[in-house]
Amino acid sequence: MEILASIDDINAELPSEDDSPVIEATEENSDLIQVSVARVVRGYLSPVVDGVTLMSWDEPDATPDPVREAAAKFIASQLDFNYAARSSLTIEVRNFAQLLYDQAMAMLNGIIAGTILLGPTVPTTTASLDIEDGFPIDDTDRAFTMSMEL
Repeated sequence: MEILASIDDINAELPSEDDSPVIEATEENSDLIQVSVARVVRGYLSPVVDGVTLMSWDEPDATPDPVREAAAKFIASQLDFNYAARSSLTIEVRNFAQLLYDQAMAMLNGIIAGTILLGPTVPTTTASLDIEDGFPIDDTDRAFTMSMEL
């Protein structure tokens, strides 16, 4: 099942030796990861991309290139970590899987900040939170306020 990234996109992010892959993404080993990554990416981008647009990204060809690349990095990261966990008793803190994850998160943060554009056909808004989004304030019409007795 390919949702945000294709198997080829994922394999392009995975390490290889002598032009042969060390790990290879297949539908069998990446299906569940694809679902998880799609959920995380959509949730993470929901403050800046409307839900209808997010849900329209149901196959790689419908997904904007920056999101597709970030998703491929996330999936490759998990595949690499799974491989390392099966083949080693210790995993270094700064391993290849962590590097891929960090790159993917930087891309998502760039999309949210507006420094990475999704293209002219994908409308985005600016994500901004202020104090009223996190705390009940007495002078608002919120259901719960600071002075309310519980």
